[in-house]
Amino acid sequence: MNHKERIDAVMNHQPVDRTPFALVDGGAWVSKHENLSYRELYHLPDGGASIIVKHMEEFDTDLISGVNGAFTAPLNAFGCSIDIDHPGNPVNTKEYMTDIVEDLKALDKSKIKETLLANDYFQCMLNQCENIKKLAGDDKYLIVDIAGPFTNACVMRGTAEYMMDLIRNKEAAAELLDFGTEVCVTVMNLLIEKGADIAFIAEPCSAGTMISPKMFKSLVLPKLVEVKERTNFKYYICHVCGGSGKRVGPLMEAGFNAFSCDYAVDLEQALQDADGKMVIYGNINPAGALLFDTPEDVYAEAVERIKTAAGRGYIMAPGCDMVCDAPFENVMAMPKACKDLA
Repeated sequence: MNHKERIDAVMNHQPVDRTPFALVDGGAWVSKHENLSYRELYHLPDGGASIIVKHMEEFDTDLISGVNGAFTAPLNAFGCSIDIDHPGNPVNTKEYMTDIVEDLKALDKSKIKETLLANDYFQCMLNQCENIKKLAGDDKYLIVDIAGPFTNACVMRGTAEYMMDLIRNKEAAAELLDFGTEVCVTVMNLLIEKGADIAFIAEPCSAGTMISPKMFKSLVLPKLVEVKERTNFKYYICHVCGGSGKRVGPLMEAGFNAFSCDYAVDLEQALQDADGKMVIYGNINPAGALLFDTPEDVYAEAVERIKTAAGRGYIMAPGCDMVCDAPFENVMAMPKACKDLA
C-alpha cells in the first residue's frame, strides 16, 4: 500500500498492510532542529515547505501537516498577540478581550475572510500549505491542525474568563462561540483551496478536566458538527487533550472519522467505545518515553499500542504535538514498530 491507500483503508475500517503512522503537527520539532523560529520559517519563499517535507519523509509519515505551528495563530488577525520568534517554542497565542460584552462589538462576522487575508501570518500559512501540497503531490494526504470553535472562544477571551462567562454572560458567551465557529469554518475553507485534504480540529479547551461530558455535548459538539457540515474535507479528525475518553462516543455518533487522544486516554477502552466505527489516533506520551527515554523504550510502548489495537482502526501517533526536544532516534522508533509488526 502507498500512504494514501493505507489511510483510506484504516479510515474505512478495511485491512491495512501495517499500522499507519502520523504526527500531530510536528512544527515545533522542525523549528527547533532547524534552529529557525516560526517567523523565519514562514517567511522563507516556500513558507518552509521543503524543510517540513524533508523531515516528514525521514519519519516516513503516512500523513503530512499542511500548516505547521498554526493552531490558534489565525486569531492574531482578530487582535490576539502571538509569539513566533523562538525556535522550538509552540506558537503562543494570548487573549485580548477584557470585557466580553464591549469587545464583541468590534467583531464583525461578515468581515472574517477579509480580515484573515489581510493578516501577514495567515498569508504565510496559506503559502506554506500550498507549497507543501506541491511537494507532497499525490503521495500523501495533507492534514491541517486548526483550533475548533470552543477553543477559539477560550483563547480570544482567556480560558478561565470564558468558563465564567458561560455562567454569568451566557448571551455574550454564545455570541463569541458563534464567532469562533465562523473563524474555524473560514480558515478551513481557505486551506481547502490550497490543497488541504483532512481536517484536524483541535479542541484542547474541551478536555475532560475542563468541562463535563454534558457541556461537551451541548456546547462543543454542535459547533464541531457545524464546521463539518460547512466544509468539504475527505476525512475529519477531532483532537481533545487530557483524559477525554468520554468524547469518543459523541464524536463517533457525530460522524467524525477519527479521534486523536492524549496518553491519558485508555486505548483499549477508546477502541471499544469506537466500536469499529471511528479510528483512534494517538496516544504515545509526547512528554514521557518519547522525550526522556531510549529508542528501545519508545519502541516497546509503540509495540504495546499496536498489539492493543489488534487490527482495529488505529493510527500510531503521539498523543499531542511532538515535543521539540524529542530525540530523532526516539521518533523513528514509532514508524519502525509499525513496519516491524506488519
